[in-house]
Amino acid sequence: MKRTIRTSVCLFLAAILLAAMGVSGLAEQETVSEGTEEMLSTANMPASFQARSMATDELDDFRYWLYTPENPTENMPLIVYLHGASGRGEDLNLVVADADFPKYLRAGELGNVPAYVLIPQLPSEMRGWSEISDSLYSLIEKTIDEFSLDEENISLAGFSLGGTATWELAAESPDLFVRIAPLSGSARGVLEQVSVLKEIPVRTFVGSADTVIAPNSAEQMIMELKKAGADAEIVVFDGADHVSVPSFVYCDESIHLVEWLIGAAE
Repeated sequence: MKRTIRTSVCLFLAAILLAAMGVSGLAEQETVSEGTEEMLSTANMPASFQARSMATDELDDFRYWLYTPENPTENMPLIVYLHGASGRGEDLNLVVADADFPKYLRAGELGNVPAYVLIPQLPSEMRGWSEISDSLYSLIEKTIDEFSLDEENISLAGFSLGGTATWELAAESPDLFVRIAPLSGSARGVLEQVSVLKEIPVRTFVGSADTVIAPNSAEQMIMELKKAGADAEIVVFDGADHVSVPSFVYCDESIHLVEWLIGAAE
């Protein structure tokens, strides 16, 4: 697959040079591969933010947002983002209503993110993401297959209810996610799973004044992970409450979380 992409790029550049020299273009060459045609069709394509849905064994209508970057190619990273409790329901607009990653991404405030981003919606009757984990895994698999994404570069992040689920799903499927970033999430349910989580790089963010989910479990988890030799870091925003943490994370230009999630800041 990687060889196809490299060949496509070389042929595409060659076509530009040939055109400049008055020679017929790639469309007339018998050596044009299918991969080259895909490259040509996505060149100069703007980023998009689409509402989608799929049926799973658990859900008849599993709704989600899909962000596609500018000029997408094969083998790109995938970020999976889990919203907080206020995003639950059957209206996808609830997911982008709060000052959080999905809203900033949709508004273009984060610039072009060179990755696909999957933002599912938890149905209103569900209390937590673990109740539909099978549907979530099916959606991830479908997205990877549909767009030929890099299955070894999948990151998981989330806020509040989604931040707690980020810890839990990473412990449940440690071989699926290569990085995790829980925001304002509780790590209480995974404190005994340090041996599982120590292989996954972690960046977690909490507010010192959070009265909804106290930051102490995340602090304790990071301490235990560090003892185990893990790549684990925590940022505690002094005076920040529960809901303000995402704004600190995504609006602070010194925090390059998105770049880290796709492996560009390592």
